[in-house]
Amino acid sequence: MNSDIIAAAEKAIGYTFADKSLLVCALTHKSYVNENGGISNGRLEYLGDSVLNLIVAEYLYSVCPDDEGTLTEVRKTLVSRTPLCHAVRDMGLLDFYRMGKGAKVQLSGFGEKPVSDICESVLGAIYLDGGLDSARSFVKIHLLDKIKSTDIIG
Repeated sequence: MNSDIIAAAEKAIGYTFADKSLLVCALTHKSYVNENGGISNGRLEYLGDSVLNLIVAEYLYSVCPDDEGTLTEVRKTLVSRTPLCHAVRDMGLLDFYRMGKGAKVQLSGFGEKPVSDICESVLGAIYLDGGLDSARSFVKIHLLDKIKSTDIIG
């Protein structure tokens, strides 16, 4: 991934990485690694999933006075595949995503799971590069600000 593509991806994300290799990894599907070597985004996706759950739980705790059962249901909705896919598509991250030849052929049929994984892997990379405050900012801009408070609290 050349520096122009990295800069464009950073602009789309709204975050500039100190360690560009984290961004490259976050935008690399395992099919690309199988064909070209390198490191896929699987571990970053794992980390990003946990960071996302923490940030959204913290946010809901601060804005929603409901009980834990309701908070859990709302959190599950916010961190589900559909809103994460919307975030990935809104940022245009599929334009930067490195996939193997077979995966590129099937891009139109790329389901919600692998697309939502991109959001989580980018979040994991941001968390490692810039810490929890940078991760919070990313989630706020690309997920929480897109949802009306009436949608959250009901």
